[in-house]
Amino acid sequence: MSNSKILIDDPRTSGRPVIHHLIARMPEFQKRYGLWIINTTLGLRASVGGFENCPERKFEFYSLSHLYDGGGTVWIEGQGKRNVEPGSLILITPGTLNRYGGSADLPYVEDAIRFCGPVADRLADSGILVSGVYELGTVRRIPPIADLASDPGRDAQIRANMQLQNLLAELYFRRREMSQSNRMEELIRMIHSDPRHWWTVSELAELASLSDEALRRRFLDYTGLLPKTYVEEFKLRSAAEQLLSRDVSIRKIADQFGYRDVYHFSRRFKLKTGFSPDSYRRHFSTGESGKGRTPPRLPPAV
Repeated sequence: MSNSKILIDDPRTSGRPVIHHLIARMPEFQKRYGLWIINTTLGLRASVGGFENCPERKFEFYSLSHLYDGGGTVWIEGQGKRNVEPGSLILITPGTLNRYGGSADLPYVEDAIRFCGPVADRLADSGILVSGVYELGTVRRIPPIADLASDPGRDAQIRANMQLQNLLAELYFRRREMSQSNRMEELIRMIHSDPRHWWTVSELAELASLSDEALRRRFLDYTGLLPKTYVEEFKLRSAAEQLLSRDVSIRKIADQFGYRDVYHFSRRFKLKTGFSPDSYRRHFSTGESGKGRTPPRLPPAV
């Protein structure tokens, strides 16, 4: 299979991986600009079950595939296999093993754009272009770029390249936002996994590779609480659950959540709930005296 710019190995004779070779030469103007939109595909409806028939392959160029309808499956080297839904965009960088296509019961309906050049290479070297699956939404963003790229005029080519670069920048910042969310989730998992430890802002910031102030700001945006507040509220909410059982002493609960002594724990608990730990247990435990009573929601920690 071939066109004037790309030659694809015959999978029946070439073995694996199949290579999508770039055989056309970059035009002079695009060479000076540093970015070349090789070609585009709009509204391609690939067959149901296409993923299973797709061999492992590598591209000698950058590829964006925007799934705006149907459904699919994608496998990228080092990232594993996952299902994708309308709104997903698959970015593949040169030399990355990949497979993607229609799922077992849905076709893969895409707009795609292939490009190359030193500008793209510098974006990849700086970590802005990374192979993976991004969430772009179902609005078709590639056709306006394709329309400009089809015009050989200099101004249209510049506009097409600039729109493509804007889309690539948007993908980068979307990935950054997702990365920050994942980073905050990882910090929360760490807090929950060691309830005895009093996590400091500096410790959490170091783990997240952020400054203390940046950590406070992003943690507050993600959880609605500052890190120090979140840590103690987690401890007190967890302690309140423990207090509903009469099998664990208040002293042991205080120690379990890192309070230096039972008196300190009792003071903090009463400040947040209005009840001493002993009163809370008597009023809200599953024993006869607390039967049918709903424990109060803990207010935000002070």
